[in-house]
Amino acid sequence: MHKLLLLKCLFLGGMLTAQDLQVFEVFTDHAVLQRDKEHPIWGWTKQNRRVSVSLDGTTVRTKADRDGRWETMLPATEAGGPHTISISDGKQTLTLEDIYFGDVYLLSGQSNMEWRLAQSDPDSTRAGAIADPLIRQVLIDKTSADTPLDHIALNEPWKPGTVDEIADFSGVGAYFAHYLREAGITVPIGLLHSSWGGSRIEPWLSADMLDTDALAQVDSQQAESLSTEDRVRALYRREFPGQGEPPTEDRGAELGYLDDEVDVADWATVELPGAWESRGYTNVDGYFYYRREFTLTEAQAGSGAVLYLGPIDDGDRTYVNGIQVGDTPNAYSTKREYPVGADVLRAGKNTLAIRVFDGGGGGGFMGAPEGMYLRTTTGDVPLNGRYAYRIGEFRIGQGSPNQVPTLLYNAMIAPLRAWPLTGVLWYQGESNAGPGDAEAYADYMRTLVTSWRERFGQAELPFYWVQLANYEAPPSSPDEPGWAVLRASQTAATDLPQTGQAVITDIGEADDIHPKNKWEVGRRLSLHALRDVYGQEVQASSPVATEIQVEGDRAYVMFSEIGTGLMIRGPQEERYPIVKSLSVQDTEGQWHWAIGLLHTSTNRLEVINPAGTGIQAVRYAWFSNPDDANLFSREGLPVTPFELRAD
Repeated sequence: MHKLLLLKCLFLGGMLTAQDLQVFEVFTDHAVLQRDKEHPIWGWTKQNRRVSVSLDGTTVRTKADRDGRWETMLPATEAGGPHTISISDGKQTLTLEDIYFGDVYLLSGQSNMEWRLAQSDPDSTRAGAIADPLIRQVLIDKTSADTPLDHIALNEPWKPGTVDEIADFSGVGAYFAHYLREAGITVPIGLLHSSWGGSRIEPWLSADMLDTDALAQVDSQQAESLSTEDRVRALYRREFPGQGEPPTEDRGAELGYLDDEVDVADWATVELPGAWESRGYTNVDGYFYYRREFTLTEAQAGSGAVLYLGPIDDGDRTYVNGIQVGDTPNAYSTKREYPVGADVLRAGKNTLAIRVFDGGGGGGFMGAPEGMYLRTTTGDVPLNGRYAYRIGEFRIGQGSPNQVPTLLYNAMIAPLRAWPLTGVLWYQGESNAGPGDAEAYADYMRTLVTSWRERFGQAELPFYWVQLANYEAPPSSPDEPGWAVLRASQTAATDLPQTGQAVITDIGEADDIHPKNKWEVGRRLSLHALRDVYGQEVQASSPVATEIQVEGDRAYVMFSEIGTGLMIRGPQEERYPIVKSLSVQDTEGQWHWAIGLLHTSTNRLEVINPAGTGIQAVRYAWFSNPDDANLFSREGLPVTPFELRAD
């Protein structure tokens, strides 16, 4: 990793020498900058060169230091736009167009924050309903570094939330911004999106916030990365003897790898589906090409068909008989389903050629063998099995930096310096939900909040997160905490001021760690901002259990944050409404299922131990998947899962 970082720095240095004038990467056309505050703007040019920055004709001046870095402040500007920013060093001029001032929220976390709106909106109905050019997103690329960087890599520059563009925004972020705007917040909303699927929380923390054991992981990971690089290069030489080192620039299409007729005598072979990491190409990113032949009868070729390939990580371009039938640039969890016209197919031999791109993490075909087939009008043609393959572009990736302390912070947060923000939205925790990790998460969460506030120079920066959804099979016994421990840590961290969480134990899916209902997640997060930032009178927090009183085989639980009161949510035909998802620990330490009665006049919960063996603790929704939890505020927010013990 040291070697990669050095090459990256040399590359950036060469860019600066050639370009001279540069502005920090997040300043692009269509940007949303924080309103009503002086806003830093910075970049690089020749050392000691004078730089002027103009905002709609108002000019401020500064001078580059001996390293060529310059910085100045844009004047505080009220919400609105469009504005133009012009930057000049006397030799070159950069112009930023369509700039708006509004409220900027930093989005971060793992794959549920990454989850694009389109992944829960295949027909673009929701994208069309919430499209808004004054909701804008900039997407930070997935990068890592072992020391804090000055530059940041963009995956996508700022983009207005048109129908086509908002579909690729973070679903949680897009809906959050939409519900703010729908509630009457007329200012533009900027989403500064910096997240990485599968990441633990430790990679998002700075080195000075971690202990020595965590920092030792960084050195270990670097050594492993160098060893892995040697192994995969040796594998390439074995698979492609006499062809030298792997290619570093993709010329596969130019060389005919996707054509109808290709001589594959010097290609290697592999069984699909499967990630190329499982074949031995650990930490390799880039472009791989796969080919195979399949045979169709006259009847099968005589009408259209549908090609199913399962999910491909990250993107693919797919050809049948030399004709492109599908193109999915970046959707690692989306199952590929491409129509193939009758004019493309032919009786007898057909060819399937697929160019697969991966930019980080696992790469290749991620589905089950039965998920690869061609569906014709007269039956399915299996397409799993042996493929010829070649590598178009071979890059040694970053291993698993989303698991290693500090590496994501250094590359994806630290370069932002004191970028003015309205708030932070965080959706992460699944990767820390295991035993031991879950108990430690509360302190990590507090550290994240306080250290980021320090980084951005805002001691009371609003910080809102999503509590983990219900997931996995419903409980079969009354003592199966699972993810409830991580949720308790998330709740504990709300003792910090200007924080809040969206409880979503009612919208998860037992067999999918990615709940599709991102609109409700965004809405519940927006309630915190509407209350804390914009001063609206809304119930933002889910009800919280605060006190327990035990009287023999009964316990009484009191709540705060109840809005206009508590209610049991369930089907209207339920004759006897009782509070479910309750368990109690008796005086001998045994756990039992319990019965709950809601006293609506006092908003107290009465909990009964049917075993008649006393009560020393009460749990509600204290499972990985509390699928029958049915206690809500009248405003529709689920009661926060809790465990309360009697004194």
